[in-house]
Amino acid sequence: MTNVAVFFGGKSCENEISVLTGVFVLNLLDLERFTPVPVYVHTDGNFYTSAKMRDLNVFKKKDYASFTRVLFENGTMYAFNPKKERIKRKRKIDVALNCCHGGWGEGGGVSALMEMNGIPLASPALTPSGLFMDKALTKLVAKALSVPTVEYVRVQENDYKKRGAFLLKNIGVKLKYPVVIKPARLGSSIGISLAHTEEEAKTAIEAAFMLDDTAIIERYLSDKRDINCAAYSLNGEIFVSEPETAYGGGIYAFSDKYLTRKESERKPSPLNEDTRKKIRAYTRTLYKRMNLSGIVRMDFLEEDGEVYLGEVNTVPGSLAYYLFCERATDAKNLFSDLLTDALATKKAEKAVLSTGILSSVRVTGKRGGVRL
Repeated sequence: MTNVAVFFGGKSCENEISVLTGVFVLNLLDLERFTPVPVYVHTDGNFYTSAKMRDLNVFKKKDYASFTRVLFENGTMYAFNPKKERIKRKRKIDVALNCCHGGWGEGGGVSALMEMNGIPLASPALTPSGLFMDKALTKLVAKALSVPTVEYVRVQENDYKKRGAFLLKNIGVKLKYPVVIKPARLGSSIGISLAHTEEEAKTAIEAAFMLDDTAIIERYLSDKRDINCAAYSLNGEIFVSEPETAYGGGIYAFSDKYLTRKESERKPSPLNEDTRKKIRAYTRTLYKRMNLSGIVRMDFLEEDGEVYLGEVNTVPGSLAYYLFCERATDAKNLFSDLLTDALATKKAEKAVLSTGILSSVRVTGKRGGVRL
């Protein structure tokens, strides 16, 4: 049996959303092929595991007493007892899946931990995870790949404290009101505001700085639609989903995405063929050129036939299975294929060779100086 570490939770505002994704995936893994190993990343930053984590009620009731704190070393998960300061080997991890939304979990932390431990990951690697967590860097990557984005201004908190009045006046000149304001390194719907005036922009920017030290201010598209499209790769071949309308009009806030939207409201996106092809082409380009892995969702804005990249979600909600599968149970095969592919890819990687430099070093001098 292959041991699959499923990371979820995280030191992030999206911890609870991540719990939903993690528990969903844990219960969908093929138990005839894989042994699910839950790894909950608490808001305190520590890792925990428990067989009870496949039950969502454990998290609803905050029944954490049965959780065991764990750590990772050389591809193996160890139980850690902080009171007795003892470490006990639990099991070797064969492959991992990242279900952490936001924060350093999605932003490269889990990827880095797995790379350091030599554990194959059926999710994006460190570099693209870190880049796409930052909306400003995402725009720079998109520009380099000729993928359009909405005109924007990036502002850091320290600069705003010094030149805030100038920035606010510049918004009206460069972008025109209304504008969309959001933290640069949080989920697409967290801390997002629509400002119609300079005073509203001031309030929204300061609110964004309560969540992040960098804010993005974008030109508002009044007649836009939010379109989602996802991709994954198997055996070197990239598969792109059909685009789906996620939201129409206004800003796509947290309450719209998670609290009031119903699954039954999903419907095929009524896009013309040219727009459809454009969105799928942009999705493929970003996925291929950034050497992505696992399921990645691209969020686009469309207005009057023009398409703009909004952001790239390297750990999308529910791993965006719904863009490829008609039923949740169909996702079992998809997740199994991704895990198997990650294992095969890892085995094909080249070994790190020793250069022999240390064997050629001579220590000279009374003070032990090193001469190369």
